[in-house]
Amino acid sequence: MLGGDGVAVSGGPSYLVTPPVRYDVPVDVLRSDEPAHAALVRPLRAEGWDPDEWDELVSGGEGAPWAMIVEDGEVAALCHTARLTPAGAEAGTWTAPAYRGRGYAAATTAVWAGMLPGLRLFYSTSADNHSSQRVAQRLGLRPLGWFWKLTT
Repeated sequence: MLGGDGVAVSGGPSYLVTPPVRYDVPVDVLRSDEPAHAALVRPLRAEGWDPDEWDELVSGGEGAPWAMIVEDGEVAALCHTARLTPAGAEAGTWTAPAYRGRGYAAATTAVWAGMLPGLRLFYSTSADNHSSQRVAQRLGLRPLGWFWKLTT
């Protein structure tokens, strides 16, 4: 038996992102490597982000590079660098509930992938996050395996 009292086991699929990937939407995707884009999104802060973490992200620190879609004066979707090493990076995505189902997560992930040439790129999600799994399908990402997470 894996785990025991007080131990939770979770996991989900992991995918390899092989640029170039593309997913077009009828809105602009903002990029962290464009200073004007960073200035535009700085005051907006996506739902759930701590103000200091948001400032770090849009300033090009931890979580960068990123790609975002802004609609109606709010962050509609975001793909950032959840993990980064000299050899690889993993995407982290978020879409505001009002903007889900429009392909925005796929579009921001595609732009993010183009910003990290020469690195191995990964996209992982939980087993029950079917929306994120659809993002991987939309982008044609290659399944790599299953990740496991143990928490106490």
